[in-house]
This record gives sequence, structure tokens and C-alpha cells, in this order.
Amino acid sequence: MKRKSIIYLGVALISFVLLNGNVRAEENIQLTDTDIESIGDNDAVKSEMHFGWLLVDSKWYYFEEPNMEHPGEMVKDCVMTIGDGTYFFNSNGCMLTGWIRKPEGWYYADESGRMVKGWKYINGAYYYFDAANEEHPGLMLCDGKYEIEGDTYFFEGGGCMLRGWIREPEGWYYADESGRMAKGWRYINGAYYYLNGENAEYPGLMLCNGRYDIDGDSYFFEGGGCMLTGWQRKPEGWYYADASGRIAKGWRYINGAYYYLNGENAEYPGLMLCDGRYDIDGDSYFFEGGGCMLTGWQRKPEGWYYADASGRIAKGWRYINGAYYYLNGENAEYPGLMLCDGRYDIDGDSYFFEGGGCMLTGWQRKPEGWYYADASGRIAKGWRYINGAYYYLNGENAEYPGLMLCDGRYDIDGDSYFFEGGGCMLTGWQRKPEGWYYADASGRIAKGWRYINGAYYYLDGENAEHPGLMISQCKRKIGDYEYVFEADGRMRTGWSKENGAWYYYDQSGLLATGWRSVNGAWYYLDPENNKMVEGCWEKINDSWYFLQSGGAMAQNWLELNGNWYYMATDGAMKTGWQLVGGTWYYLYTLNDSHGGSEGVMARNTYIDGYYLSSSGAMMTREQSLMASRAQMYSSNTEWLVLVDRASCKVGVFRGAKGMWNLVNYWDCSPGKDSTPTVSGVFRVGIRGYYFDSGNARCYWYTQFYGNYLFHSVLYSKYNGSLIDGRLGMHLSHGCVRMDINNAKWIYDTIPSGSTVVVY
Repeated sequence: MKRKSIIYLGVALISFVLLNGNVRAEENIQLTDTDIESIGDNDAVKSEMHFGWLLVDSKWYYFEEPNMEHPGEMVKDCVMTIGDGTYFFNSNGCMLTGWIRKPEGWYYADESGRMVKGWKYINGAYYYFDAANEEHPGLMLCDGKYEIEGDTYFFEGGGCMLRGWIREPEGWYYADESGRMAKGWRYINGAYYYLNGENAEYPGLMLCNGRYDIDGDSYFFEGGGCMLTGWQRKPEGWYYADASGRIAKGWRYINGAYYYLNGENAEYPGLMLCDGRYDIDGDSYFFEGGGCMLTGWQRKPEGWYYADASGRIAKGWRYINGAYYYLNGENAEYPGLMLCDGRYDIDGDSYFFEGGGCMLTGWQRKPEGWYYADASGRIAKGWRYINGAYYYLNGENAEYPGLMLCDGRYDIDGDSYFFEGGGCMLTGWQRKPEGWYYADASGRIAKGWRYINGAYYYLDGENAEHPGLMISQCKRKIGDYEYVFEADGRMRTGWSKENGAWYYYDQSGLLATGWRSVNGAWYYLDPENNKMVEGCWEKINDSWYFLQSGGAMAQNWLELNGNWYYMATDGAMKTGWQLVGGTWYYLYTLNDSHGGSEGVMARNTYIDGYYLSSSGAMMTREQSLMASRAQMYSSNTEWLVLVDRASCKVGVFRGAKGMWNLVNYWDCSPGKDSTPTVSGVFRVGIRGYYFDSGNARCYWYTQFYGNYLFHSVLYSKYNGSLIDGRLGMHLSHGCVRMDINNAKWIYDTIPSGSTVVVY
């Protein structure tokens, strides 16, 4: 029964340990001597020696094993390694659990009594029991910083592992949720911190209150260790830390402005440039006192500069607000300084700039005279066409290149030109004290012959004192010929009366001889003296010509002293039979057998069996008969018309009774037998353009009696085509049909009241 009692006690002891494992050692229930004695009273105990673990009244005891130094002896007041575990026993031999305090510090035995080694989570806190402590394995770490498996941890005096911010004499550290001491960047409560793992003396120490280089970048930290961003003012000036905290270098666009953080500043890398001009990557920039990069116009003591939209101090040409400016990049002392208020040479050309620096164009007046700057601003040289006039800007003027020539005569490239006071190149006639000059359309002062406004002039290029001076009011031999010049300088041409005789100067200015056609008439200039022949007969090359008063050669019919001559169109007097306008005439020949003077037209006589009327026209038998009949009639006008119905002829006469001359003799178509043309003596009445008869239309009608008319042959009234153009036969209804041209001639020529005889 005693053994059974001991077993029960063992179970009770284990149960007690399980329920009270966290109780510190001094709080454990200890077995008293009476307890031990009661255990000894047990028959089982008495009957045999016990080895190993024994549970008595819920407490564990350990008795040395047979192979130990004191087999069966209860272990007391010691720490013993049993199997794979280490256990604590008090002075009564009871196995301890929970916190155990020793002179060297604290240990912890778990619910089974084993000494805890390593990490242990106890009552909401982590503790570390140092198994690596050779002298005191399992001793709790406390009140300090310790390396555990390559990481660093902080423990308070009570051994509890610390987390969060930890202040040490040298500064601050941070332990994360696992308790590990943080190294590197940490984002904590809305701010970045850097725990310096590179600090050989204090690894993980928080950086604070200064500037530090981390992984090639620089950062600012406040006194509390918070990484700073944005603008940071330091004694030497301003820095800017971007959103990552890095101290910015180079260009930064911040709140609508550009800044330059000078990474090349060996002493203060990233220091903001301000209040001055600085060269950056080969370009220059201006910065205001606050560091903002400046753009636009910048005034400095030495003058003006312009920074473009990128901030670069401009060099060279810039078009700004509608004007050009030049920022002089060649100015060694002040590169980019604006040129102003003067004339400057740029890339081989010259330019004017006003006081405000604006490049000038157009006319520019200077003390020495005028200049012209073209649309590109270049001071013009040479010829320029401006507002409808030419100007010359003298590029050869060594003192004032491009100065406008004005108010005088100047030689340019081998030619001479006149310029007015305003500089405009002159053209046309120019009067000078010594006389007249002529400048052609190109402005060149003309030399030699010029044909101007229908006349020739000679501008004397050989005049050494006044080259190009116009010759006037004199005779001058030029080349092989002599010319006459009028008072106004015109070379004499055309008719000229000199010493009572007329001479003719041709278009080349030379005196004409022989025949000359002038204004449609022919004249003859005597080859002996060049005088015009007039008012006489002149035999030239075996032909007789008559030069009328005024010198014009007679042509066609010529009446002299009641006699008619025929000169034809070539002016040579004709003799013998001549067909003129469809009519034959006879002009007496020299020593003519019919009598009469040479060239005189025969009239009212028979020649070679033909009768020549009073007009000289040769008539046929029918014409002669009609002409004889005409002489007995009178007319209220100088015109008389006869119609011979039998021969179908119309004769038109001009003159007066007894002196009628046949003018026209035409075929006609009088009335047919059933509708004969009326006979008798009548007078011309009304007339008109046309009338219609059935499908026919008759043009240019002239009435001579009632409904009896002269009119054209028949045409279609619909399309104007010819219906019946026959003549020389009896066809009409009583009117006298004629060729349309002859009908119109009567319509146009024969006046109303003229006598018409139909027989």
C-alpha cells in the first residue's frame, strides 16, 4: 500500500506543478520533514529504495539513479541536468518551476521544470535566457544590449525585451516588433529615421541633428532624428531635400520655380545657388536672392541680359515681344550683355540698336547722314529699292560703311548716277548748272545716243569735265556724219526750213536725198543740194512726176489748168490707154497722132474708134446711148439715175443737164412681162432697210414711184440665205432688183428728189 500511496503523491505533485508553473521558486510549496517522514512511513518506501522522479503531494522530487554517486539519495538545493533537461531543486529537494532567482541573476523553469533557454514569452513579454552563457547557461539577459543570433536586442532591468524607441547614453535606437534593433531606414509614425548600421562603435544608433551621407546620397536629420524634406536653411545657405529626403543636386522645379542645388560645391554639395550669375554645364544663369532661377530681362550694373524660358542667359539673336535683340556672347567680360544705343558689327554685318536694345530697321539718321537697315536689321550696302525708289548705301565708305549717297553725282562700279537730297536715285532728265543730263531707267547717266520720247539725243561721254552732258543748239560731227541738234537737245529729224528751202532729215538724223515717204506722201529731195522739189514737174528716171506745192508727189488723178492727168499710185505720169477703176481712159502720148499734150486725158472725142465721155471714161455703145439720153434731163440734185428695161441696165450719172457723166453702170432685173416696171420720169422718195414679201426679204430699198423701188435681190426672211440672185433678166413684180451692194450704194448715196428716168 505504501508504493500506491507514493504514486498518488506523485500524481498530485505533477498536477500542482502544471497548475502553478509560473510561481517563483520562493513561492513554491516545500516538503517538510514531516512530509518526508510520512513518505517514509509508506510501506512501499520502506520496502525499497526509490530512483529517479517521485511525485509526492503534487511536488516532484528526484532521487539519484543507481549509476550516480549517491544512488537513491534525494537531490536538494542544486541545479542538475537530468536527461536532456536542466532542473532546479530547493533545499527540501522539491523541483522548482517559474522564475528562479540566483545570485548571478534570474532563470526560468517551464511547467515541466526544465530550465528555459532562448526566447520565452512570459506574461505578455519576451525574455531571453542565454544558453550560450558558459558560466551560467540559461541566465536571463537584462538591462542592456545583446547580440543574439546575429541580431541585437535591448532588455530592461527586469529582463523584458524592449521594442520601439530606446534611449541610451550615446543616443537613440529603435527595436522593431520582433525586438530586433533596427538598422537602416525606418518609417515610424509618419516620419523616416535612419538607424546607422555602419556605426562601428554604436551600430544602429539613430542619426540626428545634422547632415549625413548614406549610400552615396546626403540627408538632413533634425534633433529628434526625423529625416527632413523640403527647404533646409544652414549657416552657409539653403539646401533642398526631396520627398525621399535626399539632398537635391542639380536642377529642381519647386513650387513653380527652378532652383539649382550645386552638386559641384566641394565644401557644401547641394548648396542652393542664389543672388548672382553662375555657369552651369557650359551655360550661364541668374538667380535671385531667394534662389529662384530668373528668366526674361535682367538688369545689372553693366547693362541688360536676357534669360530664356530655360533660364539660360541668351547669347546671339533673340526675338522678344516683337523685336530683335542681340545678346553679345563675344563679350569676354560680360558674356550675353545686350547691345544697345549704337552700331555694332556682328558676323560680318553691321546693325543699329536703340537705347532699349531693340534692333532697328528701316531708315536711321545719324550725324553723318542716313543709313538703311533691311528687314533682317543688317545695315544695307549697295543698291536698295525702297518704297518705289532706288538708293545707294555706300559700302565702300571706309569711315561710314553703308552711308546713303545723296544730293550729287557719284561714280558706282564704272557708271555715274545722280541722287537727290533725300537720297533717291534720279532717272530721266536732270538739269545741272552746266546743262542737261539723262539718267536711264537703271539710273545710269547716259552716254552716247539715246532715243527718248520719240527723239534722239546725244549725251557726250567724251566731255572730260562733264561726261554725259547733252549736246544742244549746234552741229556736231559724230563718227563719219554731221548732225544738227536743236536748242532742246533733240537731234534734228523731219522737215526743216533753212534759208527759204525745205530739207528733210531722216530718222537717223542725216539729210535725205531722192525719194522719201513722209506721213503717207512721197517727196523728192534734189540729190544736188538736198532741197525739197515742189510746185513743178520733175522728170526722174525717164518718168514725169508732179511735186505739188508743199512737195507731196501727185498720185492718181491730177487736175492742172483744167486738164486731167493720171499719175497712178507710183506717181509716174501715165500715157496711152489706162484701165482705172474698171473704166478705160486715154492719156495723150508724146507727139500723139490724135493731137493733145503728153499725159492729158482725152475727153468728148473718139480714139481708136471708142468714144470718150466728158469724164474721159470710154463708153460701150449701150453706155453711149444711155449717156446721150441722159443729157436731156435735169435733176434737183447732182445725181441722175436711168433704167434701161430692154437691156436690164441701171446707169448713175453725176453732174448737171447737158453735162452728165456716167459714174456707175450695173445689171438689174426689172419687172417681168406680166408685171412690168413703170416707165417715165420720177423722183427719189422714201427708203428703208428691208421689207418682206411672202418668204422673201428685200434689203436697202429706195422708192422712185408709188410701190416701185430699187432694192436687193431676194433673200430668205428666216435665215438670210439667198433665194434668187439672178440679174440681167425680167423677173420682178415691177421693182428694179439689184445686187445688194449696189442697192445699198443707191440707198446711201442718191438723195431724195433726184431724177429717175425709166424707159
